[in-house]
Amino acid sequence: MYKRYFISILFPAIFFTVLTVLAIFLALNMDWGVYSEKGYDIEGNAYNQFSNQTVEEIFEGISGRIPILEYHTILTPNLEKTVFKNRNIRKKKWFNRLVVTSEQFRNHLQTLYKSGFRNISLNEYLSLIKGQKKAFDRIPPGSKLYVLTFDDATFGQFDFTGFDKDGNPIIDPDCAVGIMIEFAREHPDFKLNAAFNIDFENTPFMQVQYVKKKLNMLLDYGFEIVNHTKNHKPLSRYIKKNPEKIAYEIGRAMELFESYLGYRAIYVNKICYPDGKANSEVWDYVKEVSYNGRIYRFAAALDAEGLQARNPNDKYFNIYNIARIEANDKSLKNFVFNAPGIYRTPSIREKVVEESLVFYQPVKDIKRATYKVRESN
Repeated sequence: MYKRYFISILFPAIFFTVLTVLAIFLALNMDWGVYSEKGYDIEGNAYNQFSNQTVEEIFEGISGRIPILEYHTILTPNLEKTVFKNRNIRKKKWFNRLVVTSEQFRNHLQTLYKSGFRNISLNEYLSLIKGQKKAFDRIPPGSKLYVLTFDDATFGQFDFTGFDKDGNPIIDPDCAVGIMIEFAREHPDFKLNAAFNIDFENTPFMQVQYVKKKLNMLLDYGFEIVNHTKNHKPLSRYIKKNPEKIAYEIGRAMELFESYLGYRAIYVNKICYPDGKANSEVWDYVKEVSYNGRIYRFAAALDAEGLQARNPNDKYFNIYNIARIEANDKSLKNFVFNAPGIYRTPSIREKVVEESLVFYQPVKDIKRATYKVRESN
């Protein structure tokens, strides 16, 4: 009896032990793709989805973060003489957080550029989630990326100072749009693709007679318009007891965009939460909003503040809760220029064939960066 019991246990144990040893042997001898000590990688195979990338590049691509900068008021010289001539306003707690002078904004763009940052649009940022990298061929290899956004359509973002002899509006060269246009003339790889998060609590851009002209001009230049609601009220306060109020805030804003933009309002397909403070219920609600018999669908939503935005391939990325950084001298220094873990576009590497192994070496001369193949002697 005991002999049969012993044999019934022994044979299965031997059988599973042999299978385990065989599996370990196959795993150790299978070509999974190996990385050299110098940082170059050997050509991968069907089992290595990261072929032709270094370990550093893999982690940069997945977890590297992208600063999305959030500007509010741009204090132009003209505004200093008019709206902001009362010096006591500078003592307000919000002033240093939300107000940036024209000269500061120019310096931000210049410092970002010199530090290796290149601007991309919100659509380009979101395209990373599918690996499409729209129009990234304009961006030098190894560049850091950032996105420009402007909230509330307030003072100094887009100002007209008059009209020329042909009746065309003259854009204040010291407002945000004027500064970006000039910067793009000097730097061809800087694109006019910032996102303007517009609400209707006040007249957009503070010049009532030019709202339609300005909204259409933004799209003409290549800028993006984002729905920032009708009255700029935090949406989370309504989600439980009065969700219809959220539908009104978003849907009524869409009707106003349609009245100014016509069919072009279809490009307003993202939400920006007023004051942030959104929660998971709000995130789910804004995906599809029904108002006045219309259904409005939104592809993404921006938070009001936070740190750098996650890479869209990060497992914790939430497309309806995208973080941004309130932009001022202090925040850019701490959370952009000196921040670790910023995403970089992959560096160009030169393919080399040697002893039947394929690996990549950094290209020192960008002019030779054409992926030339060299055969070993």
